[in-house]
Order: sequence, then C-alpha cells, then structure tokens
Amino acid sequence: MIGYAVAIVLAVPLGLAIAFSSILRRTIYPFFVSIEMVPKIAFAPLFISWLGFGLLPKVIIVFLVCFFPIVLNAILAFGSLGEELTRFIYATGASPIRAFFKVRWPAAMPQCFVGFKYAGINATVGAAIAEFIGSDQGLGFYIQIVTGNMRPDLAFAGIFLLTILGLTLFGLITLAERLIIPWHISQRRK
Repeated sequence: MIGYAVAIVLAVPLGLAIAFSSILRRTIYPFFVSIEMVPKIAFAPLFISWLGFGLLPKVIIVFLVCFFPIVLNAILAFGSLGEELTRFIYATGASPIRAFFKVRWPAAMPQCFVGFKYAGINATVGAAIAEFIGSDQGLGFYIQIVTGNMRPDLAFAGIFLLTILGLTLFGLITLAERLIIPWHISQRRK
C-alpha cells in the first residue's frame, strides 16, 4: 500500500506537468514509455542486494510497477481534452485555474482511474514477487517455502490469499471511482 500510495502522489502531478509541457513531453515521456517496457521485477535482486531484506526494497519495487501505468495514463488523461472544449471554456471567460478544476480535472479522472486500477493489480503482483525474491516474511516468502516443501495445497492457499488481497484493492479503487466520478458513463447502472 505504501508503494502504491507514493506512486499515485508522485505520478499524477508529474503526468499533469508532462501533459502541459511540450519540453517534458518530448524528453521525459519517451523515457517513461521505454522504462515501462523494462520488467521492473528484474530490478528486485538489485534492490535487495543494495538495501537488504527490509520493507524499503519491497516498497520501491511496488512503487516502480505502479508508477509508470499511473503516470502514462495521467499524461493521456490530462492531454486528451478536445480543442473545441478548451476554446469553449476560455470563451466563457473562465480563468485557467477555474477551467482546470471545473472541466479539465473532472474530464481526466476516468482515464486516471484506469491507471489506478492497473497499478493496483500490479501492486499485489509486485509485492508478492519482491517477497518471493528477497524476504523472510510475507505471502510471497510463504509460497516459496511451502513450494520447496512440496506442499502445493498450501502454496495454492497463499495464491488464493494474494488474489483476495488484489481483488480487495481493486474493489476499493472501484468504490473510490464511483464516489469521485459518479457522473461518468462508466458508473451508470444498467
């Protein structure tokens, strides 16, 4: 949860800055796209050898697997408001700050939630793999131990618990989405 929360706090403002800056879009955006293609789990043994078996390497790994989906979706979200709507907003006399909070921010939230959900899925996987690779506690470590002891029943129990944790996080994000953007078409009941 710590890595996931830090990823949101850092990625959304950075995505906003990149969406509104042509210099950042030309320099940082391609770098982020290329870094997103690198399997972040490959960094896990490095972080563990550098930082030990504590909480910090696990938080960094979860942060890395969550940060890029959030920032890339935030860039898309804040940069996707149509030119016609932008001209209309300013034609009504709205200030840039008012236009941002009344139109641009709400319009960006559905796409941001796509990133939040995808990152939430990644968070559970990243934490389990970090525990699997270099930990002496946690579900990933437990699955590794019971698998080595030829206890697939207990390994599947650990996998089931990871699935429940992932679904719970996804459900909390979906609930937050319903509360924050109840007006969006994706939230309408059929």
